[in-house]
Amino acid sequence: DGWQTEIESANGDKVMSKVLPGIGKVFKLEVMLEQKTDYLYEELVDNMEQMGEWNPNVKQVKVLQKIGEDTMITHEVSAETAGNVVGPRDFVSVRCA
Repeated sequence: DGWQTEIESANGDKVMSKVLPGIGKVFKLEVMLEQKTDYLYEELVDNMEQMGEWNPNVKQVKVLQKIGEDTMITHEVSAETAGNVVGPRDFVSVRCA
């Protein structure tokens, strides 16, 4: 599938990357979580706009539009980093659950 491991931790978590033509380098994270899938779906999809309450890297998430049941367009604002080396950034994403 073309994914290359960038780094792997002792517990098996992996950061992987691949280059997509016309887009550039993209990344994905593979981890094993000890949670029920229904709970993860609820927290990461159904309650997406509350992500800033528990994720210190996220200031705000807003669902701009739902496309069908499991696809949405979102706007995310990142939190400021320590030392403010990189200021807050914002993203528009298409998310498919």
